[in-house]
Amino acid sequence: MVDLHPALFIKMSNMKFSFRKRGNDMKRWLFYVLLIPLPLYAADSADKIEYSGYVKTETWIKNYNDQEHLSLSSWKNTVDVALQYTMSDKWTFFFHPRYFYDAAYSLRTDYNSYYDKNQESMGNTQRTEWLRDCYFDYTSPQLDLRLGKQQVVWGMADGIPLLDRVMPFDLSYYWLPDFADIRIPLWMMKMEYSPKVDSTLQLLVIPDFEASRSAPPHAPFAFKSFNDFDSFRNFNAAIGGTTDLRLYQPAKQFKNSRVGVRWRSMVGNLEYTFNWLYGYSTNAYTYTDSFFPTPNPFDPPFIGDYQFSRRHKLMQMMGFSFNRSFVERGPLEGLTIRGEFAYLKDEPTYYGTEGSRQSTEPSDKYAYVLGFDKNFFTNWLFSVQFAQFIHEDADRPGNLQILNAYTYGTMEKIENTLTLKIATDFLHERLQPEVLVIYGDDNDGRISFKTKYELRDNLWLTLGYHHFWGSVWGSNGQFRNNDQIVFEAKYTY
Repeated sequence: MVDLHPALFIKMSNMKFSFRKRGNDMKRWLFYVLLIPLPLYAADSADKIEYSGYVKTETWIKNYNDQEHLSLSSWKNTVDVALQYTMSDKWTFFFHPRYFYDAAYSLRTDYNSYYDKNQESMGNTQRTEWLRDCYFDYTSPQLDLRLGKQQVVWGMADGIPLLDRVMPFDLSYYWLPDFADIRIPLWMMKMEYSPKVDSTLQLLVIPDFEASRSAPPHAPFAFKSFNDFDSFRNFNAAIGGTTDLRLYQPAKQFKNSRVGVRWRSMVGNLEYTFNWLYGYSTNAYTYTDSFFPTPNPFDPPFIGDYQFSRRHKLMQMMGFSFNRSFVERGPLEGLTIRGEFAYLKDEPTYYGTEGSRQSTEPSDKYAYVLGFDKNFFTNWLFSVQFAQFIHEDADRPGNLQILNAYTYGTMEKIENTLTLKIATDFLHERLQPEVLVIYGDDNDGRISFKTKYELRDNLWLTLGYHHFWGSVWGSNGQFRNNDQIVFEAKYTY
């Protein structure tokens, strides 16, 4: 039996609107409260408004490694506008809408039924995602306050979200886009108090809730566990079984708010933080609530009536980070050493055998990353990272193993990851190539290359390529036949 991945936000046709109404009143109220004051200042606001934005089109072409053809994965067109209104020397209002439409899903309609299921969820902006940021900023020498819809970033590791767990993520295209584009902004309060120079205490109160989500079945970057579950559900139904999936999210009430605290300080050239986050996980986790096998003795033993649920559990994260730059003359001059550590308490974990989830249990986890950054030849940045992900329990009774959440492949108690990022520029920063390599100790990894070129003022062209390798049970290896060529044209203003 194959089940679902915990980061998937399922949008099946018969439950598509299950949670869209919950919390809408609160969001609408907050939105109106933030917008109503604007007309009051319109008379003399011309010199107080700053704006920027871009128009972008990006094309993803799938390159099947085992077939001799190319396929259009995405043709996404985006309009982005950011407005900042300075109300006084202490108050600022920021409004940032973004709208996109992926035309590739309209083009597919006539010839690929798999993509028809995904057209609405992948092709159009859903719910209130068109609004990226909408907040008031209050600044003073010791106290800063931000109220509204926003993003908060805690971690800075290349390609690895370690401490960066405040915001939910949209993994419709895996981890390939920039993190700033796949974080899902939330309505919250962020307060920062500086009791002394170079030290800040940050407090987050997040009454809003959005679940992390991923691509629906058979989309270009749908996870293997998701595709396999969809196939199992259809097979089970064909023989006479049923598969009922219920989705549960915490009510959008103030008592269910997530809370975060971060202390940041500087000691010489050393910057460090202490982080704590508590509340409902933005990832949903799958549980088998009941199973009744079919009465037909000739059916496989796993065929029958299933009741699954997807739930968000209370958990907490504690961690710290550091960043030390060496500016003193010597062999370490120009080197930056950085690191992040996270302890995840009671995070649900899947256990079973390869391809089959048997139970979902809370487990403590530890993860850390060490990074080393240095420029060579003036403008060649080399960044190396080593990360480990450690599970408290290596297995469960009955020889059940820890399972990869994306694929339900078995995992070791300690998983190692090595990354390398190289970036530089030519032609007075008009040409900017960059490559990121992520390699796991099970020979699972990917290479992401991109180069940006400024054709003329404000017009950027980008060419990229994503290559995957590894076992089909690996996080990256599941996409080993899904290499992507990416072309982007972006005009900024």
